[in-house]
Amino acid sequence: MAHAVPGTLKVSNDCIADLAGYAALECYGVVGMAVTDQQEGVARLLPTYRLRKGIGVTAEGDHVVVDLHVVVEQGVNMSSVSGNLVSSVKFILRQIAELDDVEVLVHVEGMRTH
Repeated sequence: MAHAVPGTLKVSNDCIADLAGYAALECYGVVGMAVTDQQEGVARLLPTYRLRKGIGVTAEGDHVVVDLHVVVEQGVNMSSVSGNLVSSVKFILRQIAELDDVEVLVHVEGMRTH
């Protein structure tokens, strides 16, 4: 049986990035997170254990901004995938980290062909 515990919950940016990354991987059409090589200007798909590198988290007071850099499958509707990503990440962060003021920005860095 769940009950409220008095106190304050503090969640690190790394924890927020992990939660957002795993929520993103569950979304239809998302292949994975990406990081752009600054010298070559090419996006690389990140392995699952390095999701954090493809996610930026900034917090100002209670407002949190999550930047997701993703690779999607070819042929998906990017608008639908982006909308699904935003709602999934917001839901997870609201449920687990108890964050209500979250802005999620989706950056499609690449597309994987079959």
